[in-house]
Amino acid sequence: MLGEAATALRADHEHMSTTQAKYAHAGSAAEGGKLSSDLVTKIGFQMMAAYRAMRVFEEAGVPLAPKIASRLIRHLYGSDIHWEARFEPGVMIVHGMGLAISRAAHVEPGAILNQNVTLGMGIDPESRVTGAPHLERNVHVGAGATLVGPITIGAGSKIMAGCVVTRSVPPGSIVMAQAPEVRERQAPKTRVTQPPRPPS
Repeated sequence: MLGEAATALRADHEHMSTTQAKYAHAGSAAEGGKLSSDLVTKIGFQMMAAYRAMRVFEEAGVPLAPKIASRLIRHLYGSDIHWEARFEPGVMIVHGMGLAISRAAHVEPGAILNQNVTLGMGIDPESRVTGAPHLERNVHVGAGATLVGPITIGAGSKIMAGCVVTRSVPPGSIVMAQAPEVRERQAPKTRVTQPPRPPS
């Protein structure tokens, strides 16, 4: 059990290092980044280590330990990750603040979750089935995206920042939020005040 968690954490680190090297990020594996030092310096990787420990407690059937670990993640990192959520080996969290991951969420290898991402429970409007999102391999979810319900995000898809997704997405898709409206800003109206009247 501990061995599986350690293997999963190494896969998480390898995915993080590969991704950072791709974007020429300082401290990547290409520049000699080590698992031990990254565990100290990288918040997202710390969160994955905490998640892996939480899953060890859950699978071992240790009473209350997974819930306590979940609460510690909430207080230390400002994120709510349920102890029954499934992150397969090789998942990367970027920044990490504001994550809300429900108990039924399932995330496959190669996924990248940015800050303020929600993988939440919901009900399919047609089948009335309750569930949470399933992210297939190599899905990237941008900052502030909200994914709700028993939906599947197909492999290799990218959910851009700020999207609200409530339906399944085919593999290799890009999901974008509506572009914001930009218009000229009007100057605020100046209120004219009358000078005080002199006493008569």
